[in-house]
Amino acid sequence: MSSEEVHEWELELLRVNSILDLLRLAASSNSVSVLIEFWSETLNGRVIGTFANNYGITKPDVFSFTIYDGKEEGSFLVYRADETGERYEFLEGLSSDKITFPVVKLFSEPYWFSERLRSTGMIRDAK
Repeated sequence: MSSEEVHEWELELLRVNSILDLLRLAASSNSVSVLIEFWSETLNGRVIGTFANNYGITKPDVFSFTIYDGKEEGSFLVYRADETGERYEFLEGLSSDKITFPVVKLFSEPYWFSERLRSTGMIRDAK
């Protein structure tokens, strides 16, 4: 492959204010949203995020994330919104009457995440 054929991944990082903001974004996406969770050495925190923008159909890809300091664990994150307000909870199983997102737990921080934080200067703003 020649150097002209190498394409850099068009990826933007978008940090949202809270896990509820992230869940609202994922719930409004017109694609199936999988949440990705990992410990970020770069940010010294637990990151939960999603590629909730059609997974490469639109450019650039956007990884929306938040730093989550809660202790809850589970394989699914359930989002509820009604006249009483918004709430979420981690569960080990599916919940059929709510918006349920699978949570994929990564072993370590992805290289692309830490590199994008450093290259965009976002690391100093994110802490």
